[in-house]
Amino acid sequence: MKNISKIILKNKILLISLSIILLVLGIYLLRKNKSNNKDIVTTTSKVTQGSINLSVSASGKIETANYLAVTTSVNGIVKKVHVQEGDKVVKGQKIMEIILNSDGEENRLSAYASYLTAKINLNKANNDLLTKETSLINEENLFEDEKVENSYQTEEERDSYKIAENSYLVAKSEYDRQKEAITQAEVSLNKAWLSYQAQSPVILAPDNGIISNILVVEGMNISNSLSERTSSTVASIRKEGTPIASLNITEVDINKIKVGQKVILVLNSIEGKNFYGKVVGIDKIGTTSAGVANYPVIVKFDESSDFVLPNMGVDAEIIIEEKQEVILVPTPAIKTLGKETTVTVLNNNQPQKVVVETGISNSKFTEIISGLNIGDIVQIDALPIEGFNSDTDDRNMRMPGMGGFMR
Repeated sequence: MKNISKIILKNKILLISLSIILLVLGIYLLRKNKSNNKDIVTTTSKVTQGSINLSVSASGKIETANYLAVTTSVNGIVKKVHVQEGDKVVKGQKIMEIILNSDGEENRLSAYASYLTAKINLNKANNDLLTKETSLINEENLFEDEKVENSYQTEEERDSYKIAENSYLVAKSEYDRQKEAITQAEVSLNKAWLSYQAQSPVILAPDNGIISNILVVEGMNISNSLSERTSSTVASIRKEGTPIASLNITEVDINKIKVGQKVILVLNSIEGKNFYGKVVGIDKIGTTSAGVANYPVIVKFDESSDFVLPNMGVDAEIIIEEKQEVILVPTPAIKTLGKETTVTVLNNNQPQKVVVETGISNSKFTEIISGLNIGDIVQIDALPIEGFNSDTDDRNMRMPGMGGFMR
């Protein structure tokens, strides 16, 4: 009897423990369900008419903003600055003068000696060309005579013709090579002349424009290395034109990009202002870094700006498709099950499922081709999207980022 009593007692304890566990689990699930229900908020929005676009996000930097650097390779002290910021200058105008130190004088004399050597080499190459031209004319005449006088009947005559032909071809080849040597000598002379000019104590404007900034003052020391061909920027000239940006596009999006597409650009350094431009070039070769392929896309701004400077970071939206005056609903209102796409419409405050046909879509809006009318109230069973609520007229609203422009 004692054993039976123990067994009954153990079973009662087990049943009580199991009941407690089930009760705790039930309370937990009930509270969790209530908590989840609190996260679901039903909001409404009007069906509106406006513009929608699809875009590709990208980032990059300003490659050029039509600023031309004024550089020098001299060593010395700034003697005189002849211009100031805002001055208009023409190509060849005197910008500043430098008092060369001993290194500067040595570099200038070395550059001048290299220029003279290059000039002598060009003159020699031209003289050699005259000699080879004379040889070519003689060999060509002999070959022409051989063609007229040779009957090609004997072995000796055929050999004579072959020798004359080979002599002419050799002379022509040497003449052509000498012409190439002259081209190379001319390039070397131009480079030597530019190097000599870079050592000049007088710095001239490289092109027409407006002095945008001056980086040296009178008495400042300028130091460069001739062996390493270093140079110092002493000023910059702003030319007419619009900035150009280079954007990095991933391999997923590059085939969506086409020349002429509109681009919205934002610079981190210029708050509260959008710039606009167009795609003018696409690099379809690209580069690979850490296994990721990127393709540079060149964008030209529509307008110039004094605030856009080279190497500034830029974020952009490239518009790949855009539609005007279409029917729009917030994208979270769209529900898709299989091949059927629906929207919940409030009809006399009663939810009604309506089958719709959709067009282009982005994270904010979806185009409705058929199934809804402007002014219909759609229900959104989710957290409300920023900018939408049941008491707000959605017109005249511009959504940032991957959205369209509502009117």
